[in-house]
Amino acid sequence: MLCRRYGTVSDKLFGFLKKPIPISTFNEAKKYGPNSCQEKIYPSESFKDVVSNPKSVGVTPEKSGLFGNPLLTSPKSVLQYWELCRQHCDSLVADLTTRSPSPDTVRLFDDLSNSICYFADCINFLAVNSPGHSMAGATSLVSRNAAEYVEHLNTNVHLYRSIKDTLSDPTIVTHLSDEALLALQLLVHDMEKSGISLAAETRAGYVRDMSEIDRKGMEFVELAQQPADVDYESTPTAMKGLPTRDGKVWVHGSGVDHPMDDVRETSWRAYHRYDAAREQCLLDLLHARAQLATRVGFNSFAERELEHTLAGTPYHVRSFLENLHTELKPFIKVELEHVRHAKAEDVRHVLDHAIYPWCNYYYSNKLRQDFLRTNHEKGRLHLDLLNVGNVLNGINLFCEELLSLSLVPEVPMKGELWCPDVVKLGVHDEEEGLIGYIYCDLYERSGKDVRTALHTITCGTRSQLPVVVISCSFPFLSPDPSFSYHKITLDQVLTLFHEFGHALHAILGRTTFQHTSGTRGPTDFSEIPSSLLENFISHPEVYSKVIQPSLVYSDHHHSYGNTFMFNTPYQALETQSSICHAFLDLELHSRANLTSTMDVSREVLARYSDIQQCEGTAWHHRFTHLYFYGGRYYSYLWSKSVANLIFYNLFYDDPLNKSEGYKLKEFLKKGSSVPYKESLRELIGYDFDEKDMIGAITEPIKLFNDFYLEKRELKWDWW
Repeated sequence: MLCRRYGTVSDKLFGFLKKPIPISTFNEAKKYGPNSCQEKIYPSESFKDVVSNPKSVGVTPEKSGLFGNPLLTSPKSVLQYWELCRQHCDSLVADLTTRSPSPDTVRLFDDLSNSICYFADCINFLAVNSPGHSMAGATSLVSRNAAEYVEHLNTNVHLYRSIKDTLSDPTIVTHLSDEALLALQLLVHDMEKSGISLAAETRAGYVRDMSEIDRKGMEFVELAQQPADVDYESTPTAMKGLPTRDGKVWVHGSGVDHPMDDVRETSWRAYHRYDAAREQCLLDLLHARAQLATRVGFNSFAERELEHTLAGTPYHVRSFLENLHTELKPFIKVELEHVRHAKAEDVRHVLDHAIYPWCNYYYSNKLRQDFLRTNHEKGRLHLDLLNVGNVLNGINLFCEELLSLSLVPEVPMKGELWCPDVVKLGVHDEEEGLIGYIYCDLYERSGKDVRTALHTITCGTRSQLPVVVISCSFPFLSPDPSFSYHKITLDQVLTLFHEFGHALHAILGRTTFQHTSGTRGPTDFSEIPSSLLENFISHPEVYSKVIQPSLVYSDHHHSYGNTFMFNTPYQALETQSSICHAFLDLELHSRANLTSTMDVSREVLARYSDIQQCEGTAWHHRFTHLYFYGGRYYSYLWSKSVANLIFYNLFYDDPLNKSEGYKLKEFLKKGSSVPYKESLRELIGYDFDEKDMIGAITEPIKLFNDFYLEKRELKWDWW
């Protein structure tokens, strides 16, 4: 598609147009963009203090709009901005559809794609992350207009012919670089997925289908994020103090991290209660997607989405997930026994020691943290001391150690930020200087999208600085204005490193065309760097150096089973859960004429889950990735396996080796400008297959099982 929506949830781009349009207002906007705003450079020793309390930084006297764009200052300016964007894109379309094919065609198409993506995804971001902003109404209005405009571009026959004519002219093709040729081929593929070669009526139907998919998808997300009610009289004692309305307690999450079993059960059952409205909305979404896929010549929506990914077909995904599940079975059995034992110790008065969904996460996480706190030869993991300030400082130290990059807090212009708690960081390379910007929007606020995501404002190319936003919804745990007092969990540390993996992929990209930048690749490729950074911070040597220097790392950890990479202990059941999510997503998007999603959910859980299920609940009614990933949720496990191959081959023995870090840096710079498997083979050093990928996930789990779980005696005498 001209506005590509491949990749992660965060792959939807936003921001102001980087290419000049023939209107003086926009040229003025470009002058004051985030790539040119005044900077205040802080010495490295104050980094932690600055990111811990962004409000202390202040703003420059210069006034601007959001993201440094003076066209994003008011509802009226948003509407003007849309007109400028549309006029610019219309002029590019006119140029492309009237000129003769030439080597310059790819640049013009890339400019068109860039321009509309910038506007559309900027507006989408603001609509879901700043709903209380004065421009909220205007952004909602023009986002729908932009979405329709994008789909009309994707089904513009004249644009399609322009690309095809260029590719069919051998005198032009011989003058195109490999990247330019790949960019044009990707454009052709994306437009053909939109039914461009079909009859006019069919193309019009495709646009209607896409509109319905977007409408039902956002409706499903809204329904999925609504709180659930519990009758006050039936709530456990520990919930009696919660605010009530109309005689009910309102639950805003599944409560799986609460220490009391009855609170977890009550919250989980209420939050995941079957809901007819969510069921119908999800069915409508799936029917619209199935109809669209059939309309453009695919057997299923999943088949359409997996074309030109690393996996390639639903068959390969099923094979990977099925065989991974088979290999995990013996480890799941052992781990489940340990979780059951932990529950029995915790709630001895309860005779039912079956493991339900509200038990699994809590006890697995408790066992994991207990293990990490106590199984170090020297020092203890002080997980209770983790906070945003020291973790961001640790990310900066990690970037300096491995990639020769530094993160520099900067003073934003007045009006540049959508929330005063946002931190703006400049990314500096020791040789190239400033190479991009990262906005960190890490805390929850009313109406903000609760999903964690990396949003790319400007794709990194050889001719432009990348700009990205990392968005999380970490809870405020203290009224203190300093972020240092807002503690986060080890899981949230992994989340931050995961998102910074996406950010580095975007920041380091140095492709010629934005259409081939790193975050523009398929999801099972673009998730690899984020999974890789989770491995880095999970390595005790890295953690001890950049997060907790008091933790002394020693070679003992290697002999004991890699101490065990913090993301290794008690991972069999969590991996099984990911398999269930991936299979459900794949099956729902592979079957036609569905009359119930509940039947598919029961079928998947019965076959692939060892957790006791609950009648009357529908966990997938809260699974918003069904909309955002649509058949591609498997990508998390797929990319994790490839990331493990990279890490254990290149970094495990020496995780901060700058020589290997240079190889990684060069890999990230290529983005998606080189065939995905080719760039991975070059980085890892060999061709890998499904067996290698499955082993990359199961071997660390087996190591933990053999060195710890099998040797730990569980005493049930008291039961």
